[in-house]
Amino acid sequence: MRKLLSNTGFLGALAVTVVVGAILIFLTWQLASTPVPPSVGDLRDDLEFLSGELATMKERLERLRARQAVLEREADVLRQANRLLREEETARQAEFDALQSELDFYRRLAGTGGAQTGLEVYRAELLATGSDRVFQFVLTLTQNIRRASIISGRARIDVEGTLDDRPVTLYWAQLSDGATAEPAFRFKYFQQLEGYLALPEGFMPNRLVVTLETKGQRSPVQRSYGWATLLRESSEEPKATRRLRLGESSEASGTRGGVR
Repeated sequence: MRKLLSNTGFLGALAVTVVVGAILIFLTWQLASTPVPPSVGDLRDDLEFLSGELATMKERLERLRARQAVLEREADVLRQANRLLREEETARQAEFDALQSELDFYRRLAGTGGAQTGLEVYRAELLATGSDRVFQFVLTLTQNIRRASIISGRARIDVEGTLDDRPVTLYWAQLSDGATAEPAFRFKYFQQLEGYLALPEGFMPNRLVVTLETKGQRSPVQRSYGWATLLRESSEEPKATRRLRLGESSEASGTRGGVR
């Protein structure tokens, strides 16, 4: 009996020990899993640290903004310098082209290029106007200085094309107002003739044909130009080059034709 009671007391103590241990383990887990609120001192330290980091980031941002502003100004300066260089290069190229054209022109007059021709159409130009049916023409006529005697005659201007799907050639009377005489020339070295061509509705031009007829010349001088090509080249050519800067005084050119 005494032994049985001893075993029963042991089991009871063991059970109480297990229950108390379980309660202690549960309480320990609860305390470990529940966050401990930071102290006021810890919060103050964290706030000071974050404020310092924020100030550092603001300073870095201001430095980056200032550097970006400097780079943008440098980029603007480079772009402006590049634009000015391109404009200057374009102007110099245009001036060079004009001078080259003048040089070719005077070589043609002097016959130093190997050609010893007489009367010639040095250049033909065709320019658009405010009307899609009216075009301005400019003819530069020359003759070799070594044959420099006063030459006179007329310039016959014809336009070949199609009207109602049929090939048609328009003559001066059909291209002008009917009252204007054909362009005439009289010069010793060179002369420019100007005028206007009015195309009828429905007419599609293909070629401009210029024929120079003079007294005493066995055969006329005839030159033919593609209409679209001549119109495009004349519009792309600088005005200074087109006009050749010939010193348009009568002393330089003898006469400068103007047919309106």
